[in-house]
Amino acid sequence: MPNKFEPITATAAVDIKAAEGDGNLPTFSSKIYNGGALQVSRWDYPVVIDLKGMKVAKSVIANLAHDSSQRVGHVTDVANDGKSVSVDGVFSATGQAAKEVLADGKNGFPWQASIEALPTKQPDFVGDGETVEVNGQKFTGPIQVVRASKLYGFAFVPRGADENTSVKIAASAAQPLETKKMDENLKKWIEAQGFVAEDLNDKQVAALGKMHAAEIQAAAKGPDGSSVTVIEAQKFALDAIKDASSEHAAEIEAALAVAEDRVTDKKKFAEIKAEAAKGIRAIKAKAISEKWTAAKFEVEAVKAASDIRVKLVQAERPSGPAIHASVHDAGATVIEAALAQAVNLPKIEDNYDEKTLEAAHKAFRGRLGLQQAVILAASANGMHFAPGERLNSGNLREALEFGYGKGRAIHAAMTVSLSGILSNVANKELAAGYMMGDQTWRKIAKVRSSRDFKQSTIYRLLDNMEFQQIGQDGKIKTGQIGEESYTAQAKTYARMGSISREDFINDDLGAFDDLRTRLGMGAARAFNKVFWTEFMSDASTFWTTSRTNYISGSNTNLGLDGVGLTAGAKAFLERRAPKVGDQTQGDLVEGEASILLVPPALKSNADTLYAARNIANVKGSDGNIHAGKYEPVCSRWLGDSTITGYSDTAWYLLGDPNLLAAIVVTFLDGVQNPTIESADADFDTLGIQMRGYWDFGCDQAEYLAGIKSKGAA
Repeated sequence: MPNKFEPITATAAVDIKAAEGDGNLPTFSSKIYNGGALQVSRWDYPVVIDLKGMKVAKSVIANLAHDSSQRVGHVTDVANDGKSVSVDGVFSATGQAAKEVLADGKNGFPWQASIEALPTKQPDFVGDGETVEVNGQKFTGPIQVVRASKLYGFAFVPRGADENTSVKIAASAAQPLETKKMDENLKKWIEAQGFVAEDLNDKQVAALGKMHAAEIQAAAKGPDGSSVTVIEAQKFALDAIKDASSEHAAEIEAALAVAEDRVTDKKKFAEIKAEAAKGIRAIKAKAISEKWTAAKFEVEAVKAASDIRVKLVQAERPSGPAIHASVHDAGATVIEAALAQAVNLPKIEDNYDEKTLEAAHKAFRGRLGLQQAVILAASANGMHFAPGERLNSGNLREALEFGYGKGRAIHAAMTVSLSGILSNVANKELAAGYMMGDQTWRKIAKVRSSRDFKQSTIYRLLDNMEFQQIGQDGKIKTGQIGEESYTAQAKTYARMGSISREDFINDDLGAFDDLRTRLGMGAARAFNKVFWTEFMSDASTFWTTSRTNYISGSNTNLGLDGVGLTAGAKAFLERRAPKVGDQTQGDLVEGEASILLVPPALKSNADTLYAARNIANVKGSDGNIHAGKYEPVCSRWLGDSTITGYSDTAWYLLGDPNLLAAIVVTFLDGVQNPTIESADADFDTLGIQMRGYWDFGCDQAEYLAGIKSKGAA
């Protein structure tokens, strides 16, 4: 029997029609509960909700499939006569979920409705053969009676516990929420700001569109370099900011009302509520004092509201199960840890606490397979399995649907996400494949972070800022900054693979383990190809004699006589920046060489020159003057014939990349590792899909960071 906070659901018919006097928005109505017995997921026996003890939350939000992120509208009225419960509501949301419910209903899809009720007292248990009268009906045990509860949720669902329910949707009801196709450039820009375009209403899209247009205006130039007017300049709009502030505050209040009964940690909820109330007011005050445009306020307000919703979702998540939880009661974290144990995740104790690992071991003994992981996730989300039932060609599709939260039966909220379990384990173990790739780049590159995919311009460290003695007139001369620059930009790289129907039926955990390892290795290969191609690209213009960073000739080879390395060390110390301003010549570049970068053909010589104290054939001396000076770093990509600019003789002397770097790596939001996600495959694919993606960019940067030797005449 679940504890008193275990949510329960009931399903019934919904009638959807065009509204009267409410902005032409469509409405819905339904007798959502007839007072009878319900079959509820994770409850051991049928459940009856005593309507005499049912209270209603301040705000009841309507969503799709009990997913709080897929808003449809809100309930406007609840009628409880002690025998049944009916609701009226309006489609007030403008996102994709609302459009889907309306459009499908317009086409005749038989939507059903589901409420969410939270018991506020421990349910009464009626034993086998005993009878009880509730809601004007008699019931025979075994059955559980919820004497006190609160109605807090309402959802549109494909199929509920009551197969006799239906939904009727008026054809005219879908029209008010139809939106024009969003411009693809605007959509990309909106998503680059961190928003989901489909979740924004028309007003928000319009405001963001103005900001996007303003950016275009600011960047636009005519043939002569003059500014080009694209749109009328935006102005401070006090009334617009006040109106938007009220709307966002109302949205947050509605989200808080829905979450209030779900968050068991009341202190945490109070903190989130206080933060929410303060946040919009603070943004509004700042917008007014600094005279923001309405578009800028809209952006900041949407971000603040999104942050609050994320915190509410996190607060709603139940704490991990008790250490002695049974297999069927195991939560997502325990199942995830058990799967990690089964694939022998390295350093597993760094990813899960001791109690979770112990619970996972007691429940599964390190033997959790694909079959059981899917069955557990599907069961937790409402699918029924007979004792000992395995996955087969007949139930696999439905099991995956439930595991990924797409099941047709109704559940209060998805308690176990198969997507989350597989993705989390894959990402924690991703390094097993990713770190197998060449990591040489980390020694020679400078890493930077970018908040978006826009190209950044970075100016080189060129100037004439050398201090000068002040003359008798006391005037200080103004220094100048060099205008040379380079660009850096992150881009997205991705690949997809799949775990087949046969793998699940055969319970082949190795297929999962192999796929995420291969995705990790594929990410490493892609990164290195991009990195080293960029490092060696345009070699004739990046590494040149005129830039004092290139040497060639028969005496520049990396031989054991040390002559070539001596010439390279000399060239490194003689690097000179271009002159700036009134300089007669550019300054010598500060810094010491510390890295000797070589292809595989020169690795042995590089290692010897670094480690050996004495080399017999060093000219002029029996001692090795280069011993311990330049760390040998070898990359096989330098000698890879598939990459333009490869060489078996060329080598490089580089300094500390944190001071000056010949190449810069940009990661979106500072994420330096690829990400793996899993998803239920489309209808045409029997199995699941796993995709890996990585947002990064590699760009040549400071040509004064080192020198290149051709290593030959």
